[in-house]
Formats: sequence, structure tokens, C-alpha cells
Amino acid sequence: MKTRVRFAPSPTGYLHIGGARTALFNWLYARHTGGTFILRIEDTDAARNSQEAVDVILNGLRWLGLDWDEGPLTGDATGASKGDRGPYFQSQRKANYLARVEALLSRGLAYEHEGAVKFKMTREPILIPDLVVGNVLRPLTDREELDPDFVIMRSDGQPVFHLVNVIDDLEMDITHVIRGEDHLSNTAKHIALFQAFGVKPPHYAHIPLILNGDGSKMSKRDTGASLTSYLDDGF
Repeated sequence: MKTRVRFAPSPTGYLHIGGARTALFNWLYARHTGGTFILRIEDTDAARNSQEAVDVILNGLRWLGLDWDEGPLTGDATGASKGDRGPYFQSQRKANYLARVEALLSRGLAYEHEGAVKFKMTREPILIPDLVVGNVLRPLTDREELDPDFVIMRSDGQPVFHLVNVIDDLEMDITHVIRGEDHLSNTAKHIALFQAFGVKPPHYAHIPLILNGDGSKMSKRDTGASLTSYLDDGF
């Protein structure tokens, strides 16, 4: 099957250098394998999203030379895109998420709880085959042992990250998920959701995070974290 990878940033601020590096790895792998590089905007957080932040992402990737094969068109505020697996903005895909939640509910794989919808998580350890860190066996944590099920749709009708991430990867036929290792702890939930939808999960590759000189994780406030700062400095 032809390689399909994606970069899926949230437009809640500027483009982080760590995100740019993740985009680079995905772009390189797509070009190396003759595959497809997809840009998907994870804009479900309506209160924190902005068109300005979307433009920063699109223009920043263009500045880096990371052209995408499917995704939003640069500078087009109408949501126009290229590719046939769109929309590529999560805010425009809510009907897809609702249909998938209904399917889980109808099959008894999810249930309503205090107005929200929770997914019935397996109680067994999940094996995460990772192309970078190797096989990781993820048992439930002590807290999860008490309540392993997790919310996939909030009481206000908003789907959560775990659900939309998996549905979009499924419906866009993503073959490889290349992302920061801070997402490794989420992957057991994602694999369980793929299995619930009756679909084989994509290959996962979790890459090390960018650190500061003192070995601490680089945060958004640290020097050199914002891609825009490199533009402003004349790089």
C-alpha cells in the first residue's frame, strides 16, 4: 500500500520548532517512499483557535519548503483544499465523528455517562509495536485500573482528541503515524479505538523530543521554540 503520512498541528498558537521537525520527518518519509504527505489542522478547540495561527502554520511550512500533497490551500480563508479525503480541518468533520460514535454506541463498545460518551477500554495490556522505540507493552496505570474507560465525546457534544485523531487517520488511510514520543502514552487508547472500528492500526514511530541545552523539555516559552523567531532573525 502506498505510504500516507500526516502532520496534524493545532492552531492555538505559533508553530513550534518541535512541530516543524515532526513535519520534516513526515515530509521526508513521504518523499523517500514516493508516498503522500497530508496536512491536517486539528482545530476542534474553538475558543483558542485563530485564523492567524492557521496562517502561521501554512506559511511556516511553505517557508521551510515542506509542500503538502493533500490539505488546506495557503492563504485561502474559505477552507478550500487539495485532495479527496477532506475536509482537512477537524472543525468541518463533526458529522464524521458523530456517525462513528453512534456506531460504537450501537455495538455496545461505548456508553453514555453523565451526558458524555465513554469508550469501553480493554482491561488487557496493549502491545505498541513502534518503529523507533521498539515494542512497548502498555498495561493500565493504577488510576486507570479504577476506571479504564475514557471519554470520547464531552457532555457539550465536543469529541475529544483521542477519538478525532483516530477517525481522521482511519478515514484518510494514514499508513504511518510519525510523531513526538510525548504521544506514546496515548497510543494504547488509539490502538484500542482502531480495533473497535475493525481496522488495523497504522505503523507508529515516536521520535525523541527537542530539549534545551540543560536537558529539559523545550516548552513554547523557551528561546528558539517559535519558528517565527527564526523568520524574524533573518534565517
